[in-house]
Amino acid sequence: MKIVKLNRSQMIIAILALAVLILGALQIKDMMQKPDNSLTLYQEIAFADDMEEVEALMLEGYEENFDPEAVEHMMRADRQALGIEQFTLVEFHDRTYLVESSPGTDQLYILNIEEPPEEIRDYFEE
Repeated sequence: MKIVKLNRSQMIIAILALAVLILGALQIKDMMQKPDNSLTLYQEIAFADDMEEVEALMLEGYEENFDPEAVEHMMRADRQALGIEQFTLVEFHDRTYLVESSPGTDQLYILNIEEPPEEIRDYFEE
């Protein structure tokens, strides 16, 4: 095996080319990922070409929760969401907390934490 020696300018070019490849790969990875927050999820639903594209976003085993009528409503071009909120429900044996976080940001930020009414807890326990 022959070792090739690179001069300084060739080394710089090689490093820059490698950096461009890595940055390109990261961009492609970001574009290929599924939605990772409520805002991108809504965008995936609203701008989907067909119902099957939205069905592909369902987690396997939860297909029975798919509501075609709701999806069709969100996909209509004449509709625009007035707001998109993102919530996490944290359940304990004796309490449940609703955490509202910021949709569409690189990092999730907490906007609000509160204990929801008992009816909300009961609804999500079903």
